[in-house]
Amino acid sequence: MAKTKDSNLDIKVLEASEIRDISSSEHPDIPDGGWGWCVCAGTFIVNFIVFGIHNSFGVVYANLLDELNMGKAETAWIGAMAMGLNFMFGPVTSLLCDRYSCRAVAFVGALLSVLGLFLTSFVQEPTKMYVTYELLFGVGSSFSFVSSIVVLGDYFHDRLAFVNGLATSGSGVGSLVTSPVMSYLLSTTGWKNSMRILSAFAVLLWVAAFLYRPNTKIDRTRKQRAKLFDFKIWKNKAYVLWVATVAIFQFGYLIPFVHLVKYAEDLGVSKSKGAWLIGFLSIMSTLGRVVFGKICDFKRIKRLNVYQLSIFVIGISTILCPLAKSYGGLIGYSLTFGFFDGCFVGQVAVITADIVGHENLSQGVGNLFGCLAIPMSFGPPVAGWLYDGFGSYAVAFYVSGSVAIFSFFLIFVVAFLLRHRKSKTKFESRRRVSVTDSREPVNKDGFSIRESSGYSSSRSGSEKYDSQPLLLKRELVSPREDYLSGTKLRDLFFELERETVL
Repeated sequence: MAKTKDSNLDIKVLEASEIRDISSSEHPDIPDGGWGWCVCAGTFIVNFIVFGIHNSFGVVYANLLDELNMGKAETAWIGAMAMGLNFMFGPVTSLLCDRYSCRAVAFVGALLSVLGLFLTSFVQEPTKMYVTYELLFGVGSSFSFVSSIVVLGDYFHDRLAFVNGLATSGSGVGSLVTSPVMSYLLSTTGWKNSMRILSAFAVLLWVAAFLYRPNTKIDRTRKQRAKLFDFKIWKNKAYVLWVATVAIFQFGYLIPFVHLVKYAEDLGVSKSKGAWLIGFLSIMSTLGRVVFGKICDFKRIKRLNVYQLSIFVIGISTILCPLAKSYGGLIGYSLTFGFFDGCFVGQVAVITADIVGHENLSQGVGNLFGCLAIPMSFGPPVAGWLYDGFGSYAVAFYVSGSVAIFSFFLIFVVAFLLRHRKSKTKFESRRRVSVTDSREPVNKDGFSIRESSGYSSSRSGSEKYDSQPLLLKRELVSPREDYLSGTKLRDLFFELERETVL
């Protein structure tokens, strides 16, 4: 704190750190811990189960080809559409979370997931699997997954990147465990009994829902804000392009998950060894989510740039994958893809919150996931058609990697739009703040309450003014430049009305 003397005023200048200490938190209802760690555990469980099952469909895929005599594209469509519906119902799920609660939505999701998996075990015709696995499990997993991401925002803000990475690492662990277990179950009990075992396993989704204790203050705000059709968020140009960028990437994203095992078999690798490729990918994805989550919580790190680098590495490694002609080469691809995939999975929701604002997290994430459904659903079937047409998976992997590289370049435009939006909101004046009379308080926004020379206040502490005539005097008091860098600018753009006594 520095002091200077003027002819009539005793002036002190507050350092930026002091002003931030005085300022109230922007999100006072978000504890950034406490019960939030139990919520984080619940989200971990959901990701473990939901994506453990979705990502291990490549193991089931090879068995369905043999037992149900289905074409590659037709079979891939079942897993792809189930994953697609998991995201397609994102806008509906986020709206239901706003209207009711994340816990209620998660309970319904658990019911649909268990029912879908159990009924799939009795399917005799491939077309019925479109209803049981694709529709019931796909929608149920959407209710469980999206609500688990939204509820994290109710309990974390400053640590959101790390916590989101930690919680979503459950999908990596789930894939790691589920893929080899499914391979064993399929070889010993058959795919129908395997589905029944999975349905019993999915009962744990109810346990996760119990952990979502509602944050009543935030739930109340959400219910007031919930609208069936809210187009306000789509006026954000950076958000619109961000959604397009992620959607383009998603077109090729699932191709390795669905077709990598079969590609390995074409190279002479056994099914059991091929299943471990998904396991290796999942190990590194789990590690990547935690590592990138911690990195992206540092103040000086730009999450969007880290995400962009990850997309680039994923694209290049996928394009080079057909050059791998041995099992060791495929392991190298799985490890590389998996580690940088951890950044994508762990940070996509957090970056969305950065773009639309934390208060719009549920709508931003829900709409984003909804837009991912179509490209995500079409990617694996297109890869199957390419295989049927060319007799090789090389073209499919080239397409998958190329769309990732295209997405990488689009992120430059997203970054430009964000910088442009930030420059438009800069304050017109960058003068340093001088706060008058050290006895006067500083308000919560970092402004001084300045008493003009020639007037004296009869207020003491929390006492009210006496019944004396009051004069309202308008002054504009500017914040310090270094304070501006750490505070929402829109909260500072106003004129301070002050009361002074005649």
